Amino acid sequence: MIKLRNIITEITFGSVQPYATQFAWQTMGSTDRWKCVVTADTTNIEFVMVHGENNEWYFAFTMPTRNPNAQTAGRTTSHTKSGAVGQLNYLRLIRTAGEAILDFCANHAPESVNISGADSDSDKEYQKTRLYAAFVKDNWARIASAGYMTMQRRDQLWLVRRSNADATGITAS
Repeated sequence: MIKLRNIITEITFGSVQPYATQFAWQTMGSTDRWKCVVTADTTNIEFVMVHGENNEWYFAFTMPTRNPNAQTAGRTTSHTKSGAVGQLNYLRLIRTAGEAILDFCANHAPESVNISGADSDSDKEYQKTRLYAAFVKDNWARIASAGYMTMQRRDQLWLVRRSNADATGITAS
């Protein structure tokens, strides 16, 4: 029996085409929250960056909920509540998310970005994080040339900006 985990580890994101490669980030009321909207097939996906402490940022993407009732319809990070399940190529979506993350880093230079999967289902959250890790692995040279490295903190995956400072904290020119 072939397990999905084994197949995914053999797939590289280099051959997967993203849904978009240009992103128009806009504030969500303040500069502590940014979003950009991408159309993936016929579904609007929102990529969101939220500022935390110490210039740490948190990434997530949201999709429309399953409920068509306009009063209760909204957006979700949850796979089980999403109306986009079965409508999108998930590897293309993750590839697009990775491109959006790199674009945000290039334009806003955050100290760090948590790119761990966000989902109400812990198995799906872990699966998303593994896919982001595969994206990072396949794109390590682009990430490094953008001035970032990856760091694993427990079950969290981060992009962290490399510093040009010496041990005293003085930045080299």
